[in-house]
Amino acid sequence: MKLQSVVIKTWIISILLCANAQARETLAVIYPDVRSPFDQIFAEIIEGIDQEYGSDIRLRSLKKSDNPDQAIKWLRNESADMLIALGGRGYKVAKLIHKDKPVAIGALPIRPNGISGISLLAEPRVLFETLKELAPNITNVHVVYSPRSRWLINIAQEQASVLGLSLNNIEVKSKKAAVQIYEQMLRNIDPSKDAVWLPLDNVSADEQVILPNLLEKSWEQNLVLFSSKPEHAKRGALFSMFPDHEALGRQLVKMVTKMYQSKQEEGVVPLQKMKLAVNLRTAAHLGFDYKNQQKSQFHLTFPQ
Repeated sequence: MKLQSVVIKTWIISILLCANAQARETLAVIYPDVRSPFDQIFAEIIEGIDQEYGSDIRLRSLKKSDNPDQAIKWLRNESADMLIALGGRGYKVAKLIHKDKPVAIGALPIRPNGISGISLLAEPRVLFETLKELAPNITNVHVVYSPRSRWLINIAQEQASVLGLSLNNIEVKSKKAAVQIYEQMLRNIDPSKDAVWLPLDNVSADEQVILPNLLEKSWEQNLVLFSSKPEHAKRGALFSMFPDHEALGRQLVKMVTKMYQSKQEEGVVPLQKMKLAVNLRTAAHLGFDYKNQQKSQFHLTFPQ
C-alpha cells in the first residue's frame, strides 16, 4: 500500500508539472533592426533574456520603416502574455500596448513616464560603492543636475546615506546656472574628502563647455571626478560606468514577470549591474595605486 501511495503521489506531481510547463507564459521581445556594431548591444540583451527566461520567447526585429501597428498585430498572433520592448522603435510600440499587457522597456536612458522599464542610467548605489573602493578617502559627493534627473537624485540621496556618504545636490535649470554653481563649488571644495559626480544630464554635464572645464579643474586641484557616462573615463574622469547588457536582459525579465504575477506596474528603475571603466593615468595623478586584484575588476582602462 505504501508503494502504491508513493506511485500515485508521483503521478499527480508529474501531471501538475506538465500542466505548469504547458501553461508557461509566452514572452515576446521586440528590438530594432540596426547595423553593426550596434546590433551587438541588442544581441547581448537578448542573450540575457534567454538566460533568465529560457523557452517560450518570441523575437521580432523592427525596421525603421515598420509601422507599430504591424508589431501589435504580430504580438496578438503570437498570443504574447508579456512584452519586453527595446530601443526607440520598441518604445513606440510599448506606448500603444502597455495598458493591455505587462510591458517593460529597455535599452534607453528612460525616466519615469508612465510605462515600466529599466533605464540605462546607472543605479547610484553602484557608483557610490565603486567610489568607496577606488577613492576610500571620499566622504562627500557633490552633484549638479537638472529637473529631468530629479527622480534619480532622490534615489541617490537615500543610497548615499546608507553607504555613509554625504550627498550635496543642487538643481539648476540652465547650463549658465550650472557653470556658475560649479565655479562656486570648486572654490570651496576640499579634494581630500570631496568628489564631484557627473550624472547623465545634458544640462549639468554639457559636453562642450562644462565637461572640459571640470576635467581641467579637477586635474589642477587633484579632485576626484566620476561620471555616469561611459566616455568620460576616457576623457579624464577617474571612473565611469557602462551598461552590462546581459544583466539588463535578466533584469527586464524579472521586472516583466513580476508585473504579470502582481498585475501592477513597476515604474522606471535604474540599471543595477554596470561595468567599470577606470582612467589609470588620472588615478596615478591623484595618488591611487590599485593592486592587481582591484584591476581585475576593471572592464576597461585608459589610456589603452
